[in-house]
Amino acid sequence: MSESYYPERRDPRKIVAAIVAVVIIVIAAFAFFTWPRPKIRIYTYDSFMAYGENPDTIDETVFGPFEERYGVDIEITRLQTDANGIISRLVAESDNPVADVVMGIDNILILQSLAKQVLTPYEPENLSLVEQQLIDALDSEHYVVPFDYGLVTLIYKTNRVNETTHPEIASLTFGDLATPELASTLITENPHLSSPGLAFLLSQIAVYEKILEEDWTTWWSEMRPDLQDNVYQGWTEAWTAWNGNPSKYFLVSYGTDPAYSAWWTESEPDTAVAPFSYQDEQWAWMQVEGMGLVKNGPNPEIGKAFIEYCLSEAVQSYVATNQWMFPVNSDVTLDPVFEYAIHPDEVNTLNSLLTSEEIAANLADWLDDYDNVMS
Repeated sequence: MSESYYPERRDPRKIVAAIVAVVIIVIAAFAFFTWPRPKIRIYTYDSFMAYGENPDTIDETVFGPFEERYGVDIEITRLQTDANGIISRLVAESDNPVADVVMGIDNILILQSLAKQVLTPYEPENLSLVEQQLIDALDSEHYVVPFDYGLVTLIYKTNRVNETTHPEIASLTFGDLATPELASTLITENPHLSSPGLAFLLSQIAVYEKILEEDWTTWWSEMRPDLQDNVYQGWTEAWTAWNGNPSKYFLVSYGTDPAYSAWWTESEPDTAVAPFSYQDEQWAWMQVEGMGLVKNGPNPEIGKAFIEYCLSEAVQSYVATNQWMFPVNSDVTLDPVFEYAIHPDEVNTLNSLLTSEEIAANLADWLDDYDNVMS
């Protein structure tokens, strides 16, 4: 009788172990591709990076690489407000913070005590990419670090007024704006709600109190009948009103606006800048916009990495033609249209006339005085 052949019997414990291992691998792979990734939330104002060639995809273009590098999702919340409103939102959420990083707090707003109460100081490792004078102009304590900068000044429509029709534009003063012909042609923003509106108020205070040595409220009293209905909630609303009304020549805006005009029209700009002229010199207010780490935010370490990323050329190279401000990273090459912009180095900055301490100590009273005059 021949010898029978029996196949080797397999240990059932090994079979079960193999099946379990396969199941674990499948589940892990599924979880990797489907499990919700951590989310970092950014608060900013409504017009942030909104004026470039592809505003609908700018977030993915600029911040997508960060998401892939760190395995997170970035949620940028553009609040329907200017930077003042962002501070109010952070204060309201301070017991249970939602955002990790805030962008748009400038060198005036950071002087308000509420701002520093909702932020945590942080000095990025690559802060050396930014010139020290910009860091000092914003906040030497690093509650916020610079993201962009530019001049807040007057712009005007060159197809409505120019130095030929109105020679005073070449050396414009606040007194010129108060004349019957020009008073009704100005549009500005609410200093309580808008950072350029607040910069304009401080510009006027600096000129009257420090250069002219006069009561600054007198100018607003003179302007009130014509200006009262031309003060808008924020910059976006003011720009829209100015752009759509041929009778409004002047707007409180930015010294980079002629560059935007040239870029948009692909021709000579139809917008020009009119800095204020005193003591045979030109003056304007320098705004430095910053980004800061929200105090007790959900993801502080990713928030820190995000701030550092925003100082790199990967982000800063998009600032000029999307944010229409100057990038703080000095290694970035500007688009040629910026030859039409006015740079802070070309004027005297009115910030130099009002110290940070003076602004912090008096801002609330100045705003109250403004309200009393304009109400």
